[in-house]
Amino acid sequence: MSIVSDSQPTTKANVGQSRGDLYDTVLTVLALSGIDGATLQHARQVLATGYVYDVWARAVNELGLEDLKPVAAINAEVIKRITEQKPIKPLVDLIEKQQAAQVYAEPGHFPWCRTGDCATRHFEDGEPYVSHVGPKIDMTVPAEMSCRNDQLLSAELVALEEFSGTPTVTFNSGGNGICLEAAELDTVISDLDTFLDGLRAMRRQLDQEKAK
Repeated sequence: MSIVSDSQPTTKANVGQSRGDLYDTVLTVLALSGIDGATLQHARQVLATGYVYDVWARAVNELGLEDLKPVAAINAEVIKRITEQKPIKPLVDLIEKQQAAQVYAEPGHFPWCRTGDCATRHFEDGEPYVSHVGPKIDMTVPAEMSCRNDQLLSAELVALEEFSGTPTVTFNSGGNGICLEAAELDTVISDLDTFLDGLRAMRRQLDQEKAK
């Protein structure tokens, strides 16, 4: 049995007015598969929840609701991790740590600052400036592998007031590094996601045997 849908011209729907074709199609397929009524009702609720969230998330972005964009971004990351069967606990731990930092942020510093490592210096005219230093992550060099400066990959969140003062992430490898702003960091994150997906695929292939 196949289900064929008529092609419709693509037009931009107003926020909250999407027809939910995928929602209807999935429910139709489930009903035709003969699942019991209770399971179908549960599936309907789950799909409706996702549909409502999707409408809300698009509204947040299309209407430019800046205060809600961080919430939408976190929700999107959680959904992505669940879809890809990745653990969400590391993300939850990170969010809790960030929230705690915001509560105890010191005046003149960012919530993410390691204030004990931030350095206050002075320009020639005596005006002070601060080199803000935040979280740092390092990728461990695999055993029996050598790497310049023992640095395979590392990243650190900083904000250097002697320059623009804008927070950036230093991305480093083998003693070489570059400061990345948001858009550039997004590209690196996407590239790393692709790389990790490839590694996971290779890991699954490690267990495969030769064809007979």
